[in-house]
Amino acid sequence: MSRSRSSGSVGFVAIVVGIAVALLAFVPPARATAADPSTLRYGIGTIAFTDIYASPGGDDAGGDGSAARPFRSIARAWRAVEHTSAHYRTRAYRILLAPGLYRGAYLDHDINGTTYPSLGTSTTPIVIQSQDASNRAQIVFFDTGSRANLTLYRFHYAYLLNFDIRLDLTSVNSAGTGGTVPSTESHGDGFQCERCDHLLLRGMHVELYFADAEIGQTETIKLNQSTQVYLEDNEFAGAGDNVIDAVAVRGGWWVRNVVHHARDWCLYAKGGSADIIIAANEVSQCRIGGMLAGQGTTMPFMEQPFLQYEAYHIKFINNIVHDTQGAGMGANGGFNILFAYNTLVRTGVSPNLRNQLLELAPGGRDCYGPTTPECQAMVTAGAWGPAASGDGGEGIPNRQVYFVNNLIVNPGGTVSPVRLFRVDGPRAAPGASWSGPDPVRSDDGVVVRGNLIWTGSDTLELPDGSGGCGSSHPTCSASLISSQNRVNTAEPRFVGFAGGDYRPTAGSPATSGTVALPTFATTGLSSEQLTILADTLVTVVHTDFNGTLRTSDAVGALVAGTPAPVTPTPAPTLSPSMFIPILRR
Repeated sequence: MSRSRSSGSVGFVAIVVGIAVALLAFVPPARATAADPSTLRYGIGTIAFTDIYASPGGDDAGGDGSAARPFRSIARAWRAVEHTSAHYRTRAYRILLAPGLYRGAYLDHDINGTTYPSLGTSTTPIVIQSQDASNRAQIVFFDTGSRANLTLYRFHYAYLLNFDIRLDLTSVNSAGTGGTVPSTESHGDGFQCERCDHLLLRGMHVELYFADAEIGQTETIKLNQSTQVYLEDNEFAGAGDNVIDAVAVRGGWWVRNVVHHARDWCLYAKGGSADIIIAANEVSQCRIGGMLAGQGTTMPFMEQPFLQYEAYHIKFINNIVHDTQGAGMGANGGFNILFAYNTLVRTGVSPNLRNQLLELAPGGRDCYGPTTPECQAMVTAGAWGPAASGDGGEGIPNRQVYFVNNLIVNPGGTVSPVRLFRVDGPRAAPGASWSGPDPVRSDDGVVVRGNLIWTGSDTLELPDGSGGCGSSHPTCSASLISSQNRVNTAEPRFVGFAGGDYRPTAGSPATSGTVALPTFATTGLSSEQLTILADTLVTVVHTDFNGTLRTSDAVGALVAGTPAPVTPTPAPTLSPSMFIPILRR
């Protein structure tokens, strides 16, 4: 299913009050409660902006950034932003993009070849947005000297609203401008922000090329070493690797986005990412899997204090995941990870080794030659991983991963057999210089409870003891999974399943059967693990995917009677080479 979202505007009543920070070091934010994750919205506030205008008909050399004499490029408009000697922006700025086509840009605060942060506060943000949200500006590929992407480096309080980044040139060619996308090279990431703080993307369309060869964007959205990142009401699609790739990102939420088409996972947060709510997203049509907590990281890209697990305190709530060749959701080196009230449809459909609905595997950690001194220093500081090049591998365990109140449906004839889990058994720590737990366990404290799982006539395999979650496991053995979940005992009924309408009908088994959500435990934890934010300890979910009040104990992302999708999801498409269909114009 796909749906339209309100793109919003500058000036909404604040839900979140930004906290000024001069350094990228984490400061706990004042933010909305996690009680209603589907309805979270970052509050920009009512701000008097200094406007800078850009237009395809503008002039970088002769313009002054006014409405009458706009600049031509985003890069030139950015250079008109003024900073103090301490590198704070002097006021709140808004770059307004007239309708039309723009080249991509790398934006940083450069003074005579030295890069400084562009600092701001909640009252002095930098906003880049379409001047007219109904006639959007587009960053596109023009020629081999440009890229269809946008990069921000060391930006604080940066808000991107209601414009497009597109590698699909059909719209450009029909307008009679632009060039042809080369067929033999990668084009980088669609959008990247590195060492950013208080970053908001709202109403954005970043829609790129999907292909087996490395000719599309590597990641659609790339987030590195950043804090307080908010992704709201966007459509992100098309990646050579992942649609959303977050490394060492702490705080914020990713809500009400449409995320689709990647050769790897649709989205993951890894590298010590922490305290993120991922809710009410539609995630689909990715080859390796849907949503993942953790994965694998080269050690120097990680940030204090999160140097051990790949992901901490991350909640996946009210998401709809469908048509993935691998697992719909999983954890690779996660700690305190919650998957609750998600709906999975046609996941794990590959018959070749990835025929699992859920995944629990170790996270990876590596170190390569030039970074060895940094790796050694990080191990001394308490990191898990190799202190020497060549000793890396999959050695980051899972601990306290919860799968609760999810609805998982593969209609008969999807794939058989299908495994409930890929759940790895204990393994020896990799490498002689490895620092970390030994053996490495993927199933420590894993809980699978209150889920409704239906595979129809297809054989469903529960853990058989050859890997993790063996017969004597205290929380996730096959017998416990069978007794604490409805596994092929009750067929859910939907309003329009074949057409992508996954709302349960009144009286469907999916409208009942939930259990209490867990509280993230804090006893016996290391100082690193105790950095969990207080408002992520307890989860209360009052609404569903659409923001409809949960008046019954329905499993999955949708309750009976919730609004219908605006447009149904098209049939699954993972062809080897294609331009990405726009689901939500």
